[in-house]
Amino acid sequence: MVTDDARGKVVVRNVTKQFDIENPDQGLAIKNVNFTVQPNEFMTIVGRSGCGKSTMLNIIAGLLNPTEGEVLIHGKRVTEPGLDRGMVFQSASLFPWLRAIENIEFGPRNIGKPRDERRALAQDLIKLVGLEGFENKYPRELSGGMQQRVAIARAMAMDPEILLMDEPFGSLDQLTREDMQRELLRIWETSRKTVIFVTHSILEAIYLSDRILVFCPHPGNVRKEFTIDLPRPRQKSSTEYMAYYEEIYENIS
Repeated sequence: MVTDDARGKVVVRNVTKQFDIENPDQGLAIKNVNFTVQPNEFMTIVGRSGCGKSTMLNIIAGLLNPTEGEVLIHGKRVTEPGLDRGMVFQSASLFPWLRAIENIEFGPRNIGKPRDERRALAQDLIKLVGLEGFENKYPRELSGGMQQRVAIARAMAMDPEILLMDEPFGSLDQLTREDMQRELLRIWETSRKTVIFVTHSILEAIYLSDRILVFCPHPGNVRKEFTIDLPRPRQKSSTEYMAYYEEIYENIS
């Protein structure tokens, strides 16, 4: 039986991913990774390219199986994707032939939710992500930031307890990226999902996160953990903010 306080909790236990089993010295992406994400927590993984951030996220999503170790959600081992997890990628990856609201309805429609129910749900999510008036636009008619808002709403349409986000703002221009950071925090504070977020940007991680894990490469592992003890909204120019930046940067370098 899953207790309420276990919902949205993620436990990563001794996870190793070896992509080339026949050559143990090659293809070792991550090794003996351990961490826990608490329900409703916003946790970010940062690190250089190739340190295994996306591999770790895909294992939590159930898109990859670990070579060793396990991921537990609600105390149950992850072996495949599940409706308790929603995924947002760097590319919005929307269906170009569907309008925004139809993209959001896609998951509920596939599990047989009645049309009226899924349309009401999609309308609520349109409001949540701030896209009122754009629900009938096709992806090509939306800006990059708007497309990512649709992608977030689509991931939330199945009401997952955990939102997994892999560099979701990496392809956006700086101003749009900062707008989306604020929007994501607003959505998170409203929905209270557990969020595991991957980024290369230390500044972005500090702005968003309750806690940051710094991954080291070759093979990937947790080098250090930081609890960000700053009130929101956070001022990126503050002395305290930059102190976190310098310490995290030193641990990535």
